[in-house]
This record gives sequence, structure tokens and C-alpha cells, in this order.
Amino acid sequence: MRATVLGAMIVMSCGGGAEPGPTAPDPRPGELEPAGAGGAEPSAKESTSKPAEPAAGAAAPEPAEPDAGAAAPEPTEPTEPDPLTFDATRSTSIGSPTHGRLEGGVALPLRAPGLLFLPRKDPGSRYGTVELVQGLVRAAAAMERAEAGAPVSIGDLSREAGGNIPSHASHRSGRDVDVLFFLRREADDEPFLPSKFIPLDPEGRGTDYGDLADPFDDVPVRIDLRRTWSFVAALLADESTDLQSILVVEHLRSLLLEEAERVGSPPELIQRFSEITCQPKLPHDDHMHIRVFCSADDIAAGCEDTPPVYPWRRRELAASGTKVVLAGKAPPDAEEEPRPKLKTIEQARAEAGPMHEDVVEFLDRRKAWASKPHPGRRWCR
Repeated sequence: MRATVLGAMIVMSCGGGAEPGPTAPDPRPGELEPAGAGGAEPSAKESTSKPAEPAAGAAAPEPAEPDAGAAAPEPTEPTEPDPLTFDATRSTSIGSPTHGRLEGGVALPLRAPGLLFLPRKDPGSRYGTVELVQGLVRAAAAMERAEAGAPVSIGDLSREAGGNIPSHASHRSGRDVDVLFFLRREADDEPFLPSKFIPLDPEGRGTDYGDLADPFDDVPVRIDLRRTWSFVAALLADESTDLQSILVVEHLRSLLLEEAERVGSPPELIQRFSEITCQPKLPHDDHMHIRVFCSADDIAAGCEDTPPVYPWRRRELAASGTKVVLAGKAPPDAEEEPRPKLKTIEQARAEAGPMHEDVVEFLDRRKAWASKPHPGRRWCR
């Protein structure tokens, strides 16, 4: 079954990319599985649960004789530490998102309450700053406590040491993350766990195309606005996670703002979301690209922000005696390896091969919103 062209079309700074390395266990598309209690979920062979303690005064059981023909047990692998236990000084983002690196990168759990790292992605690309990883884990847990349901699917963050990452122009300094939208199946309104990036139209509808030439394996889906907004609102409300921007297509931004008003979210959260959301050059109609600001400690160590830096952010830094440091042009020797070549939508479509008529029709409609809009908002460039 061929990979979908729609995922390959998410280029420039986010989305689909080169064939990943070894991946996390892969649930079937649309199949929900319970998350672990926190951190990376161990497999059965990694379980470290202790046997029950004998009752007081009971004789200790005799050890069982090993089966002569039994294979020796496989050694257990240690689970990753809970990222919520780390101090902020554990990691340092250095340079800018497009010409930077990461020291002490923290791994996002493969699974955690309300959260799933996308199984098709390379687990080596799930590292970020303490602030970003903790913010994602806390927001997912808060959403799950408020209402149990499907987990948020997380795509690439950065490599453990930052630097170049396939199919991304940014994601190099631990402060970027791709977050997929929550989806529901059109057929029965049940939660749908995406296994890949699925573009959504102005009504918030899309299709999980399996074989692009075969219409019979298509799964129509739509955005779950309630749960998507619940996660975003939890992230916005987290005082330890300084969100700089959320890149998202204009029509889904509008739907999320309507949902925020509908559920009566605090006006300050709605205003903040309105300020930091923009549609970039390529539409981001299948995920949100979220970026956090440099922390004050990281600025002192060489972290560089990119515009915009809002007045409220400048006031926060000034209160801590910190000045904003904006990224300049990278020095000629900044690149140790060539930047990844990124495909245009047209190139990806041309390489996709045969497509059935519904796919062609969707891609033709997509042209209408793929061009960068100019809504006149101050912070959207």
C-alpha cells in the first residue's frame, strides 16, 4: 500500500518526511489503546512489577525449579525517567529554531496519560527542552482528567542534540513540536486515532486515504473541536510553558476560536490564542506547529528567538532583567551538513502516482486555502 501524498505535502518546516528509522509500537489506524500511568509505557518483558508480599507469619514459598529446556529470560530494559521530575536547568536550547542545537534534550514519553507519540515517527525525533516536554505532558494529562477520551497524537520535536532533522527547516533547538488534530469518524462519530497527518477542509472534514488509487479503503473523518480546543487551552493556561506561536491553517483557527467561545473559555485564553495563531506559507491543515519561547536561562546561554516577540513577552523578560535576543543570519560555518531539500506541494503530487477521483478533487479544492492568507493581523507575517 503506497504512502499517501497528502502527508508528503506537508513540507517546509513540518509534517511528513523521509522514511523514519525504528518506530514505536504501531496501533492500527483508528484503534484506541489505553495510555500508561506516565513516562514511556514498558512492554510486557519490561514490566518491573513485584510479586505480592506473603502474609505476615506465612512461610516463604520454595523457589521454583527452572525448566531444563526453558530459554533464559531476556534482560529487562530500564524505562525512561518521568520528564516531570526534571529541573528546568536539565536542558538548554542554543541558537534559533532553524540554526540551533539542543543540550540535555528530554524525551517525550512514547505514551503518557492523554498523549501518544505518533508510532510512524522516529522515536529519535521526540526530544525537546524541559519546558516544552513538560508542557505537553501536563496539558495532555489535564485534558484527560477533565474528560477521558482519545490521546493527543504528537509528531516530531527535535533530535536529542538538536540540529538537522529530515524534512524540517526548523525543529533544531528543542522548541518546536507538531501536534495532530483530534478526529472523529464521520460514519459513527467515534474517536479516530490518526496514524498519519490528514488534511482537513474549511468544514473541518478530511479522509484517511489508504491506497490513493483505491476508494474502498477511505475513512472519512472530521475534527473533534471540543477535544482539540481542550488540549490547546490547557497548554495556553500552563504558566510554565511560554507559547510563542501556533501555526495552523486559517479556517481551522476560526473553527477553534468559535469552539472556545461556545464552551465559555476565559477571555484571556481566547485572546492569547487569537494573537499567537497564524497560517504560514504552507497551510498546516493537517496539524499544528507549536513553538515555545527561549527561557530566560537559555537566553543567557545563547538561545535566540525569532519574531514575533509580543509586548507582553518583552515585559515578562524585562521583569526578570533579561533582554530579548533575536536570531540573526546564521554564520557561513553554522551548517555542519546540508539543510534538507523540501518538496513543494506540486512536486509531491507529481510523485504520488495514480489517484482515484476523490483524492484528485480534494487536492484541487486544497489549492483554495493553500496560499498564505493576509488577514491583516499584526503578528502574522
